Amino acid sequence: MNWRDCFILCFLTGVNCIDCPQPYLPIDSENACIYMSSRAVALNEMEGYCASEANGGKPFNRRFSDEGISELGKNLKLSVESLFPPEVYVGITREKDGMNQPTKNWLFANNQGSVDEKLYELWTREPNMQDCGSVTYLENFKVNPFSCTDSAVFLCEKNEFPCEYSTLPFVEYHQKCLSIFPRKDNYMTAESICGQMGAHLFPYKSSNDSDSVGAAIYSSITFDGGIYAGLRKNEMGQWKYESGEEETKRWDPEDELHQDCGVYGFLKNLTIGMFTMNCDDKLRLLCEIKPEKL
Repeated sequence: MNWRDCFILCFLTGVNCIDCPQPYLPIDSENACIYMSSRAVALNEMEGYCASEANGGKPFNRRFSDEGISELGKNLKLSVESLFPPEVYVGITREKDGMNQPTKNWLFANNQGSVDEKLYELWTREPNMQDCGSVTYLENFKVNPFSCTDSAVFLCEKNEFPCEYSTLPFVEYHQKCLSIFPRKDNYMTAESICGQMGAHLFPYKSSNDSDSVGAAIYSSITFDGGIYAGLRKNEMGQWKYESGEEETKRWDPEDELHQDCGVYGFLKNLTIGMFTMNCDDKLRLLCEIKPEKL
């Protein structure tokens, strides 16, 4: 939203709005202008990045209010939704018989079993001659029948916790260690690239995993895994923002919080959730600059 749109919105709604210089976004409830870094940054370089590459800003390292985090999510969605990949390879392929003919059985990657074509609950439509599957956010994270020779980005999984950064930022999204490789390739190449990172294509077996898949699709490419929230785990195991506030409620209650930095990412419903990444890795971050009233 540019300043003209914001001015019109303020005029029509009668609320106070703030004027933010480009490329900052207004978070009215926080009286803050926020900018997400264009690249991942080492945390010891935050001050320098915001000052030099974000037009004189400072790191935003305090806790958002509930209203503020909702505004952040809406603004980030507008700025990055064009980057959401519409087709993402997952680890499912059609089985062939002893004569190398296609069957109605489908195999999950990483030796995770198989399923009859008619019993797989995630299809967007009945497969015809296709021999692979790609998940799409455009169909509520269901799986499109897809040709294995076609190209798409792909979802890799590691069976390790904490998730380790290796070429890509693997993040624990709802108990699954996932990352999307951003270059498009065919299925066989995708399998190979995941394997080179000690990973495999994600065996997407049921809708129970759609929360993990959705968070990865929305956050992996757009945010390099997640955006540093100014939040770290201290020696007492408490999660505290650099401003001193403690975080106790914004985590998924089932997540084990293996890493030491808190990051923002999208949930499947495109609201902001919180995950963890390693503080030693380079992370996206938020800068802020002093706003002016419109």
